Amino acid sequence: MCSMIIIPIEISARHLHLSQKDLEILFGLNYQLTPIKNLSQPGQFACEEAVEIQNLQSWGAEPHMDFTFGKAPDHNQVRILGPVRKRTQIELSWSDFICLGLKPVVALSGDYKSSGGGVIIVGPAGEVKLTKAVIIPQRHIHCSLEKAREFGLRHGQTAAVKVISGKTQNSKLKAQHASSAVRRRGGNYNSMSCRHGMAKLKTFIHQQPIRQITFHNVAVRINDKFDWQMHIDTDEANAAGICGMGAGEVVL
Repeated sequence: MCSMIIIPIEISARHLHLSQKDLEILFGLNYQLTPIKNLSQPGQFACEEAVEIQNLQSWGAEPHMDFTFGKAPDHNQVRILGPVRKRTQIELSWSDFICLGLKPVVALSGDYKSSGGGVIIVGPAGEVKLTKAVIIPQRHIHCSLEKAREFGLRHGQTAAVKVISGKTQNSKLKAQHASSAVRRRGGNYNSMSCRHGMAKLKTFIHQQPIRQITFHNVAVRINDKFDWQMHIDTDEANAAGICGMGAGEVVL
């Protein structure tokens, strides 16, 4: 019987979600986001629009004194992801928090009470000051209801994920791995032998992780609209040596 639950691992770089109210403050009345790329989760997309991020100390300072994530003076732009949400939220890495001079706050997306603040969003038409809603997103798994039933997962539980590949050949892993190398509880492994399933998995994984690592305290989030995938930030990806899309084994 096969005992592995394999999941693709995607890197989530710094980004923000906007409410319609804040979108209009930043870009103008009745403004609509411009999609440029669909994301892995159904209905989610990257936008053409990006905004400037400043902290309370650098807001309004001379151009050579304002905040930047890197050495370039204009490297403080953060991409907007759509569609609009009920509440604005900025998702950064631990390193980004340090650069901004903020106390790092790890929280689940949407956990407004646990979030931090101290960031100014600057758009072409105005600014929005956030006293909350700035987070380092807790590493998490997106799971559909179907996958939850298949693997016996519960919304809100935590798991560990062992990185088994730092780089995959292409995004087909996301769509095909789950039906080939998954845990089956009881009965026979009817759809594919464990050996066959793992052989097929290896056709999509061609680089073993350079830095062996297991992520703990991975939150499981279940929604019928979710696609099976784990999300980590850029700091976590660098620690694991993941380039592009990786793959992991879920350990319950």
